[in-house]
Amino acid sequence: MSTCDHPGVLLATGATALVYELDDRRVLRRYRDRRRPVDRAANATEIAWAAGIPTPRVLAAHGPDLVLERVDGPTMLAEMSAGRLSMDDAMRLLADLHRMTHAVRRPDDASLLPERDGGDRLIHLDLHPNNVLMAPGAPVLIDWENACWGPPGLDVAVTAVILACYALAYRTEDDALDATDLLDVFLRAAEPLTHLDEAVAFRRDRVDFMPPAEAAQLDNAAGLVRYLADQPPQ
Repeated sequence: MSTCDHPGVLLATGATALVYELDDRRVLRRYRDRRRPVDRAANATEIAWAAGIPTPRVLAAHGPDLVLERVDGPTMLAEMSAGRLSMDDAMRLLADLHRMTHAVRRPDDASLLPERDGGDRLIHLDLHPNNVLMAPGAPVLIDWENACWGPPGLDVAVTAVILACYALAYRTEDDALDATDLLDVFLRAAEPLTHLDEAVAFRRDRVDFMPPAEAAQLDNAAGLVRYLADQPPQ
């Protein structure tokens, strides 16, 4: 019987997985769909870790279970909401994590990850403030289950759409954290975005994993992003 048969305290609950404590060095990320293998997430995390991107090290993977190095720290969103991290600093860190990820080029013989649009750079496709842990010393990027090889501008656009949906859904609920300003700062700090319509379609395919208030804003998200990025309609 393995340690994963009886995981410890539930540490985090996500749309697709639960994270449990195993001990002071390891956590278990267990996907809700027990039929879903973790190969893609494990491969992408290993590629990122080997390239020097700050991310937890993969220790084991089997079936729906992924055992990872434990990283303690609040999310970037929690730190911003508590006023311990400025919006400008957070969005610059988010943009820097994009650049670090996109600096990883697909090897000629690589077949561990799928490819989108013929792109050859590592892209995360879920890079937002709740997937960044503010660990002591440096932010850590987690949750690589959507990662693939593709164009950096698509990755930037997916983040922009996520932030736009958040801004539109909660624009009157949190005066301390103006989410539209958050998106504006990110767009100014990040690499140029491309493939905006594809980013909206990508998020629409994942609407079952989104909060209903944010999912309801997908049709409006591209317009807000184009307005702030000063892009004409496609």
